[in-house]
Order: sequence, then C-alpha cells, then structure tokens
Amino acid sequence: MIRRYLPEVDTLRAIAVMLVVLFHAYPALVPTGFLGVDIFFVISGYVISRAYLFPVLERRTTLADFYSSRFRRLAPALLLTVLLTALASFVLLKPVDLAIFAPSLVLQPFYLQNFSFWLGGDSLTPPLANPILNTWNLAVEEQFYLLLAGLCLATTTRQRWFWLLLIAAAALSFVFYIVCGTLGASPHSAFFLLPGRLWQLALGVLVFGLVRKVREAPQPPRRLLSVALVGTILIAPLVPAPAGPLAVTLKTLVACLATAGALALFELDREHYAVLRVRAVRYLGRISYALYLWHWPLLSLAVAVQGRLLTPVEATLTLLVAGLLASLTYHLVEMPIRMRRVVRNRRVLLVVLLPASTAILAIAMAMLLTSGAVR
Repeated sequence: MIRRYLPEVDTLRAIAVMLVVLFHAYPALVPTGFLGVDIFFVISGYVISRAYLFPVLERRTTLADFYSSRFRRLAPALLLTVLLTALASFVLLKPVDLAIFAPSLVLQPFYLQNFSFWLGGDSLTPPLANPILNTWNLAVEEQFYLLLAGLCLATTTRQRWFWLLLIAAAALSFVFYIVCGTLGASPHSAFFLLPGRLWQLALGVLVFGLVRKVREAPQPPRRLLSVALVGTILIAPLVPAPAGPLAVTLKTLVACLATAGALALFELDREHYAVLRVRAVRYLGRISYALYLWHWPLLSLAVAVQGRLLTPVEATLTLLVAGLLASLTYHLVEMPIRMRRVVRNRRVLLVVLLPASTAILAIAMAMLLTSGAVR
C-alpha cells in the first residue's frame, strides 16, 4: 500500500535546500552545494508521481486536477516572493541593474524565465546580480509538467507507451547533459534548460513506477541502507574533488542516484531510524520551498545595498531573515491555500492571483520601457 505521507522525504528536502542555501551564502564552504537543485529535481519527480501523476494515468483524476494541485502548491508563494522582490528592487537597484532584471521579470508569470537566464545569466558567478535568478528551476519544472501532459494525452489507451517514451526522453536528456555540460558544448544549456534537466525529474518518476511494481516484495530493505544513502546525499557535495565538468558530472550522478534509491527505500520500508525523522529537520524540509524562494533575493539585494559581497556574519543574519519569512509564508500563504482552508475554488484562485501577475508584468514593463530609469 502506498502511504500518503513519507516524513523522510522532508528530511531529503531539508538536506537539499541547505546545500543550496549554504552554497549561495558561503560558496567557499560548500563549493558544490548547487547539487541540492539536482536532488530537488529527483524528489519533485518522485513526489508528483506518487501524489498526482499515477491517479491521472489510472483515470482516477484529470490533468486539470493535476495542474490545479501544482498551481496551488507552487504559484502563491512564488508570486508573493517575486512581487515583493520586484518592488524592493525597484527601490534599491540602480537603473542599469533594473534593465538587466526586467526581462526575466516579464517572463515570470509565464514560467519562461529560465530562457532569459540561459541567454544572459550565470548562477555560479557573484555578486548575485539578478534577485530572482533562483526561480529558473521552477520554470523547468513547469515545462516538465507540460511534457508529462503531452505524454499522457498521446498515450491515453496504452500506458506502456507512456513509460517507453518517458525513458527515451530521459535518455536523450542525459545525452544532452553530457554533451552540453560535461563535454562543454554549452554549459548554460545543460544548466538552465529542460533538455539538460529532464533526466533528473524523469528519474524520480521512473523510480516510483518501479516501486509500485515491487512494493509487495517479501523481504523489506534494510534500514541501514536508507541511512547510508541519505548520508551519501549529504556528504557527496562536501567531498573534495578535482576541478572540472567531469568531476561535477560524477558528483551529480552520485547525488541523483542516491536520492532515487533513498526515496525507493522510504516507500518500501515501513520503519526507519529516528535520525531520518528528526522533527526540526523535517520542519526545515516543509518550509524548504519558501526558504529557497526567499534566500536568494535577500542575499542579492543585500549585496546590491552594500556594494560588495557579504561577510559571513551578514550572510548569516540574512539567512535568518529568510528563514523567518519562509516560515511565515509556509503558515500564512502556502498551507491555507494548498489545504483549501481559503480560496477553495480553482477559478477563484486564478482570479485572486491574477492581480499579482498583472502587477509583476506592469513593474517589469515600466523597467523595460524606461531602461531601468523609471524612477
């Protein structure tokens, strides 16, 4: 039986978000902490499969329900963060910085901002020039949902074809990742575009599909193996390795495969060591989405105000503020809307969030039309 909630998944989310946050705040301390994003992609593929995709494939729900659930989960916190960041940037950034910021802001409501970053951004270079650069992966994830919808519609009567096409797409994506990233043909393409990330999202989907096939196995996995895989996810980005794209690719593969294996074992095994269910760590996992959204804009704007990179103390204070905002966003925005305690109807939800999208577009257009000199 597939359990509705796996607390250990929140532990993985906590590890992933902390790797990313520490990498952005203290890059010398966790130089490959960006692997947290790769871990997030595998987790996302797994979670959407067990909660949303399989009910669609089995005709227990519709694609409209799938997109409505994803929109409730992701859009409110994203629009809130982007809108407030746009307003703060309008006040704090120089015209030249606003002119750079505006194109990606225009594309935010359409989940196409990763193309703007692909053309001109570099997430690995300080000083955190674009305050919403961290939203690129949300665009990639939404584009993956569209691909899944296309596969579902194209294979309505033959589920086997869905899996064959997904495996083929994942294989092509991995080849794209190797050619563009590891071999250096176009590192930005491998980083920012769906073809370079699809294999990670698809890995999560495929692992859950496999778990459904073998979940009735008579011998449950050993709990120690689950802990070992989680330890691998945590330690792999911290292990020193030779510089170069090949080393990064190997670490990425280790992190993604360990994440997929851990998720499968969480699903198959009913009991785990308490270390995987620490309450404080799980809470960090629950607010991980909001923390991911908030930490980068705050770091970026703090750098803009200071005119230099932050000291460790300044970075720590900024992250504490990000954590507070993440907690407030989770309790006051994410959960009330996600659990339908407010705005129960999907059409009403669209009407409520439409003004935020319109405001974001208005601010972005003002920046574009005036070359950032709107003030």
